[in-house]
Amino acid sequence: MVSYKIKFSLFSFIFLLNLILRSCGAPFSSIRVVYIIDALESSSKPLTVHCQSKDDNLGYKNLHSGEEYNFRFQEKFFGGTLFFCHFWWDDKNIIFDVYNDDIATFCGDLIPLEGFDYECFWKVQEDGFYFAPHRDPPSGYEKKHDWSKVLV
Repeated sequence: MVSYKIKFSLFSFIFLLNLILRSCGAPFSSIRVVYIIDALESSSKPLTVHCQSKDDNLGYKNLHSGEEYNFRFQEKFFGGTLFFCHFWWDDKNIIFDVYNDDIATFCGDLIPLEGFDYECFWKVQEDGFYFAPHRDPPSGYEKKHDWSKVLV
């Protein structure tokens, strides 16, 4: 049987190692920022967005044309971080993942020299939802979802 001293020492070592690595900005503790940009016509109704993860309900946001909403989070240690959003506009609505392990691989560096913080952009338009790893250039956005369905 493993003694209490050994268990306590192992736990202490893992705990301290985690604190040290997080304070150094290790890649597995990177900060992610997801942006939702309302690029709908200026005369249109507001876009309502409700984002959440398993652990965090970020609430409802009403965006008008040209406005944006963003949220930050730290990825889970072993991956599996997922945020999804429900979007309503006019008589349309859709729910999809705005961040998961697959999407994470396409997010762009927020601070290229440090490389530990990443951002993902979702632009909402009349014909659907566009994703880009960086805000600019506009041609970098790729359509990912229609209002009625998820595209492959």
